[in-house]
Amino acid sequence: MGRDINDVAIEGGADAVRLAVANGRRVPKASERTHADVLSDDLPLDVAFADELPDQFTPPDELVQGLLTVGGGSVLYGDSNSGKTFLVIDLAAAVARGVEWMGKRTEPGMVVYLAAESPASVRSRLQAYQKHHGVRVPNFAIVQNPVNLFDSDADASAIIATIQRLEAQRGQKARLIVGDTLARLSAGANENAGQDMGRVIERVDRIRTECNAHFLLIHHSGKNAAAGSRGWSGVRAAVDAEIEISDSPTGRCAEITKVRDLGTKGERIGFRLDVVELGMTKWGAPATTCVVAPADAPERPTGKRLGEVEGAIVEFLTAHRVGIKKSDMAVHFEDRYRRTSIYRAVKKLVEAGAAHEAAGMVCIAKKEAH
Repeated sequence: MGRDINDVAIEGGADAVRLAVANGRRVPKASERTHADVLSDDLPLDVAFADELPDQFTPPDELVQGLLTVGGGSVLYGDSNSGKTFLVIDLAAAVARGVEWMGKRTEPGMVVYLAAESPASVRSRLQAYQKHHGVRVPNFAIVQNPVNLFDSDADASAIIATIQRLEAQRGQKARLIVGDTLARLSAGANENAGQDMGRVIERVDRIRTECNAHFLLIHHSGKNAAAGSRGWSGVRAAVDAEIEISDSPTGRCAEITKVRDLGTKGERIGFRLDVVELGMTKWGAPATTCVVAPADAPERPTGKRLGEVEGAIVEFLTAHRVGIKKSDMAVHFEDRYRRTSIYRAVKKLVEAGAAHEAAGMVCIAKKEAH
């Protein structure tokens, strides 16, 4: 049977009605259900036929123009002190306010920031943002508890319940969830193991799906920055967008290194960090933090970026420190890459001078190890 808003009210009361309105959801009445809807009830999976697709194309529903989609998932990563958390707070505040961010339009809505790493830092940076811009940021909720999406389903359920209650209380739809950082949200997991990280990503997907909100994960670069984000490559495969933060002598930059359906891959967004004084310490020294300001993007580095497999090998060899048989390395990566891909990547690294190979043994080149 189909359900309308009256059925929702009978089953869940006023809170359920407010939540349904906040989520923008509508359950069709039984009289509105088509023959195809009835037939699909018998299928264990949701199926669509190509010849039944409408002629009119529906573009992706964008949360941040050309960058994030409604209900999607993304990873933003960079080295420590590269400015990644400052940039995410600036982006999230723009969504909460419904204002443009770096020339990109935003869909306004509630932001839920999982400050698992340092709630105090997030609070102070938001204070600086509000002071610098002369505004109060509405509908920006900071979750100050440590949460773990690896141990069990308990924290994922708590996050979903918290978001749903906030939506009902505020009458606002949550549009963006920020996880700061992936390492803290997956404490106890092996970052390089698909079995462990796959469990974390499943719970991230559950949260964003049940809340119909975009989930942005803040992550760290690997030991070799050219190899991309740290850990299991399946994390990158699972998200819709990936953004790399870099800090070079010529400036800071956010580069879109992956994006589905929006056509903005390769776009570079320059920014700088401006110091804001918030008060005085007990020793009489200025207490400061930073805010993000737009800047010209620095020139793209001329060195060729490593591919995914090459980057994973460089990170592995850097950590391994001593030579290893090429065949043993292929066994190590057998759950991620084909043996032929490993051998081909090793050849490329040797040709590029990033690795050495002799008698079937492979080691990192000295210039990469330091």
